[in-house]
Amino acid sequence: MRWVFYALLVINAVFLGWQQFKSDGSAPSGIASEVDGSVGSIRLLSELGDNSSVYLGQRKDTAKCDVYGPFFSSTDSRKFLQMVKKTGIKGRQEQEQINLKPYYWLYVAPLSSLKKAEMVVNRLRSYQLNAEIITGGRLKNGVSLGNLESKRKVEQLQGRLSGMDLTLKTQEKSRDYRQFWVLLNPGSEALLKGGLQDRLIANFPEIFHQQKVCKPVA
Repeated sequence: MRWVFYALLVINAVFLGWQQFKSDGSAPSGIASEVDGSVGSIRLLSELGDNSSVYLGQRKDTAKCDVYGPFFSSTDSRKFLQMVKKTGIKGRQEQEQINLKPYYWLYVAPLSSLKKAEMVVNRLRSYQLNAEIITGGRLKNGVSLGNLESKRKVEQLQGRLSGMDLTLKTQEKSRDYRQFWVLLNPGSEALLKGGLQDRLIANFPEIFHQQKVCKPVA
């Protein structure tokens, strides 16, 4: 269940970041000063096809940059940029900070022995709680009660366990993360074909493409 929770968390965070990036009303930090205007259709890199030259003539008047991403490491976005620059395409990397609501880890402070920790785990499980012994680090022989979505839920669980004479602790955890985008000069989509496109798809199969009005690279 814990892995399901984290998987859903990552999916929701990526979706939120993508929605923030493509929104006309609120441009993301790090890109707001350079990118403006309406958003074009969003497609996977593998969907560009060999007929991209058809779109090139249609875009000359609007001068929209080609935007690729999101990348979740600066290394990956730089690698993408280096690969396309070898063909003479000009572009740059932009960084976006995604700020999300924190979550809270609730745990029982370390107990005097493993045996006592096991007793506490058994008692907590009788309350239908997913309690686990912490087996290492400075909190060894403590008991983890998992992650909760809000302080209100933390307080509710603390009240529920108030009669157990346990020292309950919380740690605020951050969901914030950075993602990166590669902005290429107008008309670059028509050049991303053949062997280059195949290599980009092989290295970055989940990368999306869209078009936005932006300041071209000098």
